[in-house]
Amino acid sequence: MIKTYALISFLACVLSSTCSAYQLIGTAALSEELIAQHYTINPRLDAVIVVDRTTPTFEYQTFYCAGSADEEEGEQGRLHFLEHIISGTGSHEYGQLKQIINENGGQSNAFTSSHITYFVMRFPKDKFDLAVEIDRDRYYHTVINKEVVEKEKRIVLTEKSRNSANPNKIFSNRFGGLVYKKKNFSGVGTEDFIKQLEADDLKDYYEDFLRHQKRLVVVIGDVDMDHVLTKLDEAYGNEQISSEWPSSQFSKPEILGEKIKDTSKNLRIAKFWKSWQTPNLGHRDYATLLILGRIMTKTSNSLRSSVIDAKLARIFRVSFNHYKGFSLLSCTADLPLDTSIEAIETAIQTELEKIRARGVSEDEFTAAQNLHLKSMYSDFYDRSDMALKFGRAFAHANDPLLYPKLIKDLKSARRDDIPRLVDQYLMDDNSITLSLTLPQQEKTSLRTLLYYAFIFWVLAGFVSLVGWGIRRLSSPERLSSNE
Repeated sequence: MIKTYALISFLACVLSSTCSAYQLIGTAALSEELIAQHYTINPRLDAVIVVDRTTPTFEYQTFYCAGSADEEEGEQGRLHFLEHIISGTGSHEYGQLKQIINENGGQSNAFTSSHITYFVMRFPKDKFDLAVEIDRDRYYHTVINKEVVEKEKRIVLTEKSRNSANPNKIFSNRFGGLVYKKKNFSGVGTEDFIKQLEADDLKDYYEDFLRHQKRLVVVIGDVDMDHVLTKLDEAYGNEQISSEWPSSQFSKPEILGEKIKDTSKNLRIAKFWKSWQTPNLGHRDYATLLILGRIMTKTSNSLRSSVIDAKLARIFRVSFNHYKGFSLLSCTADLPLDTSIEAIETAIQTELEKIRARGVSEDEFTAAQNLHLKSMYSDFYDRSDMALKFGRAFAHANDPLLYPKLIKDLKSARRDDIPRLVDQYLMDDNSITLSLTLPQQEKTSLRTLLYYAFIFWVLAGFVSLVGWGIRRLSSPERLSSNE
């Protein structure tokens, strides 16, 4: 079908005087009603369009294939800072863009992750031309001057302060530093780095780095397909591409097989993170690994239940983290003060050995498979989540339609592959283990805490008794009897 469409497009170009730059390169069915169509608009811009007329609005998201992990060591934070400027100011005076969006019934937001910088807009269905105009003006004419930079510095420094007090953020940054070989991994940047940013420096970075990255525009909602393609082609189809910026790849973490134990004064609870390198989206094993992750977190008779029931962890999660070229299946936990790192590692290893030796039953495999399919269908009926799925697949694997294709892989996954996957991927030499604990002098044993609680209870009782005695002696009844 795609080849037929390409032939028709070619003939149309030859026979007519004008020819659009866009070209259909793939389709994927999300449901009987929803079809995702993937186009290339120019060599550095793709688009995914899904017509969904259930609600008279549309989602317009723009993804740049670069994030904090793609920045140089010691210089992280520029992309996040530019994200603030692009989304908040664009080509307008400070504060004016937000007013325009609000007055037209729209909403906007923006985010920076490890490998994506993206911008979100939502509008009523008759505002599509405005969305393209805003996106185009941001791309070509974003205002970066001293006034804007100084105002955004105050906002970003406040965000940095909040992150510095967030133990989960501290922990994830520490782990990201191991994966990406960066000593001070932080998407927001250090306080000193933020303070020294200048308008000219940010302009150069915007022009020489961010605008050279591949982009994806995702449009989902009550729109006309031909009109969307025409407007995108008018905005970007004739863009002159001078050169391709080399995209970074993270094929294999050099820290695999190592166990890192560290302490942090900023924590108030011990943290544990263990990740195994697994294939990326599109690999034949990926879908079955997703099902395995579900099995590991069942409410009973699972890795999670065994850890929680044994009180080895207060919180225990299993999740997938995506990178360029590979993924990580991760176990993360918040640990009580009396849980040793060795104890939780032993519990994980014991459960994995059981799965490798015995496999899993047909019932638990089917239940996990259906749960994940249900989750994916739910995501595809949430426009924002759907767009993010396309953006991640584009940034991590250069194919935005890998997520809908994953549904087919999930349906065809085989229970008999589970022991092989455990043996092939979930071994110590294929993992990264990080544990963060409190400094020794700040640790307090459970017995000590109980001792202090008992002393407090005795003192509180004594104070209460003395207070009762004083009130009793000074009561009117007592005074009258003494007279």
